[in-house]
This record gives sequence, structure tokens and C-alpha cells, in this order.
Amino acid sequence: MIEKVFNTGFVKLNYAEGGNPASPPLLLLHAATSRWQSFQSIIPELEENWHLYAVDLRGHGKSDNVHSNYKIDDYVPDISAFIEGCIKEPTIVFGHSLGGMISILAAAHHPALVKALIIGDSPISLEVLKEGTKDGNREMLMLQRDLAKTKSTEYILSELKQKFFLSIPGQKDMVPAFKVLGEDHPLFHFIATSLSQNDPEVLTAVLGRFDETYAEYKIDELLPKIQCPVLLLQGDPTFGGLIRDEDAKQALHLLPKATHIKINNVGHALHMQNKESVISAILPFMESL
Repeated sequence: MIEKVFNTGFVKLNYAEGGNPASPPLLLLHAATSRWQSFQSIIPELEENWHLYAVDLRGHGKSDNVHSNYKIDDYVPDISAFIEGCIKEPTIVFGHSLGGMISILAAAHHPALVKALIIGDSPISLEVLKEGTKDGNREMLMLQRDLAKTKSTEYILSELKQKFFLSIPGQKDMVPAFKVLGEDHPLFHFIATSLSQNDPEVLTAVLGRFDETYAEYKIDELLPKIQCPVLLLQGDPTFGGLIRDEDAKQALHLLPKATHIKINNVGHALHMQNKESVISAILPFMESL
């Protein structure tokens, strides 16, 4: 994967391109506070038969920061301009979490640009998303925002090892991540690097302006507009997945052309937790198009 820059006219986006240029395009969109490298675990399985593009969203990675313009619909013109001006043909989009939410809006509002859509455990219900900004989860988001302000990978890394907690199935209280993963787990360095490159305003938009930030994420209106084939990839809610079973059922009712796969024993991180299960789910879907 070779990193490049594309100027949408609104913002300069850092992106990586690789794979087979003679094959159909596949666009990868990462989660909030992450960057394109979150897909590195599955890229080797995709690069032979797909022309890969992986974008750093605005305010993430090496892409431009844009002050306070981080409402969910602010990201959509970036992605539509990228597909239209860089990829230059309808593409399959695999969006994880925030990337999937953006993909839903893009597919609904720009149907000619999206050939097919893979929704990677993106919240269908804003109720679930809002719950993730309360109590202990809110404290973690505030910590991440404060760490992002430092821009120091080494400082963030040391703080994460002390203060980053995980939810464990069957346990009421969250557990320090280093006790689960070990102090030298590469996830810590990945998160630290991502946060050091993250605009803290991305999290302020969630923590301080939730209703405004997600005002245009109207699932009942958006999903029926998506006419392309859709794969709804659901993580396991008992392991931290953000799509409840009732949300998946609602989405399948609203989407005209949808396939649903639930990956048990894998949480919200999907391909970063179990790449084999994700690859075995997405490849048959993409090859059927």
C-alpha cells in the first residue's frame, strides 16, 4: 500500500492505494479515532483480487483537520468526492463503525457511486451509540480526547497502559486492558499512534454535541434509499458489538437488498480481533457481485 494525498476541494485526504489495479475497486473506511492502517490485518487477503483504497477520514491519521466540522454528514462529501475524483468508478465500500455510518449516508445520497456496501458493526440505533457516551465509556472517551491533545505517542502509550479498560463478558466491572492483552500488545501502540494524529474535536463533537453531530443519521429514512447490495456484518453484542439483534432485524426489514452475517465471539473491532471470520464473510459477498 502506497500513501498518497487527494484534495477533495473541501479537505486534503491521506489515503493508501494498493492491490491489483486491474481488479474492481474496494474502498476501506475506518472507525472513529482510528486510521487506514486498522485494515492492515486483512489487506494481504484482499490485494490479489481487488484494487484497494483506504482513506484517513477528515480529522484522522494524516488527513486535514477541519475545526469543528465533524457532524456525520460532514464526512460524506469527502468520500463522494474521493470516489468520483480518485477511484473514478462505482466501488464496493467496506465501512467499519463510523466508516460504516458514513457509508450508509453516501450510499443513500450518492447511489451511482456505491456498487455495494459492507456495514461493519456500525451502530444502527442512536440509542446504542448514545449509551456508549455515558458513565465509564464517557470517561474513556474524555481520556482519549485529552490524550489526543498531547500529540505525543510515547506519553499516550504510557497512559493507555495504566488507564485503558476493556469490557469482559460475564464481568460487571471493566478490566485494565494490559491485564487482558499484556503490556506489550501491539494494540496499545496502534491506538497511541492513532490518537496522536487525531483531532480532539472529533471526540468533542460526540461528547458535547451528540444530537447535532448525528442529526442526519436517520436510519428509517436512509436504509430504504440504498438500492445496492448490502452485507450487514454484525459483531457479538456480548463481546462489545454495537448492533443488537433487534437492530439487525430492523435493518434487514428496511434494506431492499441485504445479507446478514453475525460473527459470534467477536466484538466491535471485527477484523482487528478475528480477521479469518471477517474475510470468510466478505469475500463470498464481494465475489458474487
